[in-house]
Amino acid sequence: MDLIQLTDHAYHLKGGSNAGLIVQDGRAILVDTGLDKDTAKKILRHIDALKVDLAAVVITHAHADHFGGAATIRARTGAAIYAPALEAAIVENPILEPLYLFSGALPPAELKHKFTLADACSVDSLLGTGEVVIAGVPVEVLSAPGHAPNQVVIAGGGACFVADAVFAPDILAKHGIPFMVDLDAWLATLADLPRLDGRYAAFAPGHGASVACLAEWVDVNVERLREILSAVENALSDTDIPGQIVSRAATALGVTIANPVTYWLAQTAVFACLASLQRAGKTQPLIEYNSLCWRPA
Repeated sequence: MDLIQLTDHAYHLKGGSNAGLIVQDGRAILVDTGLDKDTAKKILRHIDALKVDLAAVVITHAHADHFGGAATIRARTGAAIYAPALEAAIVENPILEPLYLFSGALPPAELKHKFTLADACSVDSLLGTGEVVIAGVPVEVLSAPGHAPNQVVIAGGGACFVADAVFAPDILAKHGIPFMVDLDAWLATLADLPRLDGRYAAFAPGHGASVACLAEWVDVNVERLREILSAVENALSDTDIPGQIVSRAATALGVTIANPVTYWLAQTAVFACLASLQRAGKTQPLIEYNSLCWRPA
């Protein structure tokens, strides 16, 4: 994990899943914790090298790759953990992540690995939105749902840590069908992000390198989400079976689903599109011969 200075008071901890640091008067606020205890140890070594005290940890959203190191960091430093309310429930009860991926049933072995099942960590304080002071360090908390239901963006030290509210184009291309729980909320989040351009010197994403402004990334993300929605809607003209809708949409988008975990992630994103189409009055779920079907409304 590389330590990259963004401003006089903000750093990007860049790895497979990034973290951030906001530093002021010898204190540091950590934004996300990476995937696991090994990542957490690397983060703590960087904090030690900066000769600052870790005052608190802020979790932007409760996906294992963003909070998996929280338990280790809390145990080693005693730093207080902050998270948005719904995300906090998952941080404290991480079985909820694979549980919702597997339709609420106890998950199979494929979903019980560190990428979808993190170590549990207690949360000390719930995050609202707006300008707040955490352990003496001023930050701004901005709502950014869509990729996760209660995700937030954290700004401070002249930088903005945007988590997975927007993906760099290369990261978006790598994922093909990015994970989402609410398509409409994500599009609304993306529509709001460009107003931050000019307010901060750097924008640090949860994956990939930082950037000076978000507008170009936002356009690419919006285009891809609309392509996914269109692929799902087009699949409905050929099939009404949920599994086949996932398959046909992925094929139309040039996405190869290589394993069960990738399938469950893609399925959730496709279901988010179906829910969006239902809200728009374009489709509805029906039961026929004991099977669930999605039909044009």
